[in-house]
Amino acid sequence: MRQLSVLFLTLLLSFKAHALNSIEDYIKEYPNQEQVKMMQAWLEHNSPGTFSFTGLVDPSDTTVVSPQATVDYGYNWFSLSEGPAVLQTPRYERFFSVSIFDMLHNVPAVIVNPEKPIVLMRPDQTVPTGDFHVVVLETDQGLALTRMVVVGNKDEVTRLGQSIRMQGGDGDTHRDVQRFSPAIEKAALAIITASITHIEPDKAFGQKSGDVGDITAAGAVMLGQLGTPSETVRYGTILADENGQPFNGASTYVLTVPAGIVHNDGYFSITVYGSDNKLLIANDKKIYDRTSYSSEQNADGTYTVTLSPDGEGKNGIPTGKPFYAVLRAYVPVAGADITVKIETR
Repeated sequence: MRQLSVLFLTLLLSFKAHALNSIEDYIKEYPNQEQVKMMQAWLEHNSPGTFSFTGLVDPSDTTVVSPQATVDYGYNWFSLSEGPAVLQTPRYERFFSVSIFDMLHNVPAVIVNPEKPIVLMRPDQTVPTGDFHVVVLETDQGLALTRMVVVGNKDEVTRLGQSIRMQGGDGDTHRDVQRFSPAIEKAALAIITASITHIEPDKAFGQKSGDVGDITAAGAVMLGQLGTPSETVRYGTILADENGQPFNGASTYVLTVPAGIVHNDGYFSITVYGSDNKLLIANDKKIYDRTSYSSEQNADGTYTVTLSPDGEGKNGIPTGKPFYAVLRAYVPVAGADITVKIETR
């Protein structure tokens, strides 16, 4: 975090003093700006307080950067301006989570395999009578994002998704966004972009305002909007080989995922994204990730994942262009070392 602070100060000093406050304001506003942009795009085809499901995403899906490939995402942008909302969910034997985001990209709750209904409310609203998970948001508008892992059971996942319901949540979805000059936007985006390689994935997202710094929050949203805090999922951003060189699409890289990084009700995934657009990389095999469900485990409990141009090799993923990868460890073991070993072949 100290590295980020020094980087932020150094880059700010390279701009004229009279613009500093505006650049800082833009960086602070960036998560809200991106959340509003995503919400408005979704509302063009959906109604607030209702769910839509992506099915399995592919390289043509541009809804969110750095998406996960073998998860059916459910989106419900809602508004609590008229009162609390109640979310009803089904039971699922594999991994299923409900993440709640506000418009500042705070994540006040991630509930794995919910056992009771979820109430979404503002601080000045009254909790309905009953036994609920209670989630309090800092903004009227927000997102309920469901993630249901697909393991050769797409029909079951589709059926269960259709049973997810929200009562309420259909209030006013208008949300103000600050405007900035092109020069301020360009300068601020340069700082946010430069911050990405200094972000510590386990400290990138917070539950409430102030949990992470403004530059960290902005950089994390740019790299992986709709990411969540490390208590329920830990992220490992894999940007370069063992020599610090960015991954290219011509070489073969062998990754070793450590043993024992998730609990029995969790799982890990490694997903590959194009460096140019942060989206899944199109390939003839239609393999975009490897998970603990889809990979052969080594005798010592580790997993080998091979990143190669044609996807050949143990638990292979095709690349073919400059890329980066993201490790996700769902229901992680506290304190486990999630560092992935990298070897260039």
